[in-house]
Amino acid sequence: MRDAYELMTLDDLTPDMQILEEMIGLDVLKEILRHYGGLTFYIPKITRFDSLIKKYIKLFPEKTFKQIARELNVSEQFLKKFR
Repeated sequence: MRDAYELMTLDDLTPDMQILEEMIGLDVLKEILRHYGGLTFYIPKITRFDSLIKKYIKLFPEKTFKQIARELNVSEQFLKKFR
């Protein structure tokens, strides 16, 4: 056995860690906890990724801002700065 994390099961996880485990799996979560335990991570909304939004708009020129806003879960007003 390498460390205590090897003993970890789903029942040992806090609710927020259970959400992550559902997305990435227990083995990956154990590695994150092993190497980054104690750190606080902020997970931003898509509105923090201007270059990604610009790429998305450029990739779908046929879509209206209303359609893109709905798909990205942002407001049309937010998208106006990318004109």
